[in-house]
This record gives sequence, C-alpha cells and structure tokens, in this order.
Amino acid sequence: MRVQDVGYAELATEMPEVLRCSWHRRGSVPQGANATVLPDACADVVVDQFGAAVLVGPTMAPHRLELEPSVVLRGLRLQPWAIPLLFRTTANELRDQVLSLGDLLGSRLARQVTHDVWRGRVPSCWRTVDTTPWQMNLVKSLLHASGGVIEHTGRSLGVSEREARRTARRLTGLSPRDLAQVGRLHRLLPLIDHSDHPLAVVAVDAGFTDQAHMTRVLKLLTGTTPRSLRDERAGVDAWSADRILAEVADLLTGA
Repeated sequence: MRVQDVGYAELATEMPEVLRCSWHRRGSVPQGANATVLPDACADVVVDQFGAAVLVGPTMAPHRLELEPSVVLRGLRLQPWAIPLLFRTTANELRDQVLSLGDLLGSRLARQVTHDVWRGRVPSCWRTVDTTPWQMNLVKSLLHASGGVIEHTGRSLGVSEREARRTARRLTGLSPRDLAQVGRLHRLLPLIDHSDHPLAVVAVDAGFTDQAHMTRVLKLLTGTTPRSLRDERAGVDAWSADRILAEVADLLTGA
C-alpha cells in the first residue's frame, strides 16, 4: 500500500530485536465507525508530512484516534524493551507521555531520526544499539505469562524477583502484572476477531481464569465489554487496533 492511500499498513523492518515494525497511516475511519487504540506495551516514534515528530510512550489506557483525511503519519513501533536503549532514559519516565523528539534527543539528532523514519528507514544512529538477551527474555516471558509468575521468571533468568520487577518497569514502564494483562489482551484479539466460540471458551483460550476475569481486564484496557469489542472490531478496518494515541494528531498539527 502506498502512503498516499487512505488506510493503515505495517511493514517489517530491520533490527527486529529493537523495532517491531514500521507503519504508515492516512486519514480516519469511515463515517460513523469507532476506532479504539489499545495498549500493547510498545512505544512509537511518529512523524507527520510536515516534519513534526514525537515519541508516544507506553500506556495502559485505551484511546480514540481521529485524524483528518489530509493527515499522513509514518512511524516506527519500538519493542517493549527498547526505550532505554534508544533514548537514554527509563520507560517508566515516559509512560502515558507524548513528547517531542527534539526534547528527548536534541535538535540535530531528532532531525536525523525524523528524516529516516519518514523514509521508512532505521535511523542510522540506532544501528549500533546492543540488546541484553536476559532483559528481552524477561519482558517476553511476562507478556506470555498467565500471571503470578514473576518470581519463577526471575529465577529462570538468574535474577531475584525484586530485580526482575525493577527491570520490567525500567524497560517497559509497566509492572509485571500490566505486561501479563497486555499479553492476554493481544492473545484475545484474534480469537475475538476470528472465532465464533462462546466468550467463556475464548476467555480460557486467551489465558484468563474465566469470562468474568476477561470482562474486568477488557473494561480496564479497552473501556468496553468483550461483546461490544467484538462488534466494534467487526465494523472497522484492522488498523483500529494500532496504538497511536489520540493526542498525537493535535500535537503534530499544532492544534
């Protein structure tokens, strides 16, 4: 898909150990449709066609995305553990924040990153970043956890429970419990989208204790019920689950 086309598309990128994908987006959802932006433990670098650029930090709150059809955005989605590697700060300090790249990187480096992101390239200043395998594995394990396993996860990686908790917050801005909930949510979404099974069965398949547990978590992370979420997602394009915060449009366009 060309960026000029109305819609949203994700593309594979280099350095998958640091960057989840590149993406581009233009315009808004069809008239009358709703688009819920859901937490995914990631951060995004977002650039518009005028050269404005921001970092959208990790969040646990659902948001609405509404863009004018003329607004074109391109971005890089960072892996959940990437913020300290790329920005020399902890993800915990950037949680629920939308910040100018210039404020985070300085004007010269921000211009370079903005230029590369707009062209769909990995910023050259990030190509030498080294990851720490046990930290990546910690976050991956917590995203796939069923809950209450932080002690065992830390021990399996050779660190204490306290160190595992502190590391998770520093890398992602989220607690181990938050990460487990986000992981369940994103295991649930394809089941909601493509399964006709009763919600009680879908809940267990996604790692929830039962349907009531699933409903509580979904109200927290999506602001709606499982049935309403299924109906909503059936009525909009797949891009509705991407995580650009609604504030990005105002910040980038200077509204």
